[in-house]
Amino acid sequence: MRVVREWEYTSRFGALGRAQTSRANSARVLEYFSDSYEDQGEAVRKAELFLSIHDYIGRHTALFSRNHLLEAADGGLYSVEPALLRAVHYIFTVTGAPAGVAPKKILGLVKAFQEIESS
Repeated sequence: MRVVREWEYTSRFGALGRAQTSRANSARVLEYFSDSYEDQGEAVRKAELFLSIHDYIGRHTALFSRNHLLEAADGGLYSVEPALLRAVHYIFTVTGAPAGVAPKKILGLVKAFQEIESS
């Protein structure tokens, strides 16, 4: 979502400038989802899910990088393997306490998604 990361102004939160702080990026994400969904409650839930997944992957960057599921890009950003996104999204949408799921368990799910995709 490169375009969203570069938004300097949002209608809900006003001017953000070029700041890449957690607060500014959260405002951009919420603005994006609010523009994408007519139901604002759904928009907030989707934004929260997106930010939670983003945070989880960020907290476990070292492990996921060692397993070739993340690739460093310019500006401290990462490109994430689609199977990793699917696995983390699945965990965050079907479990009661997704943040407590050990990242090594995610690796098993990633492998399963990769096997399914390649067959």
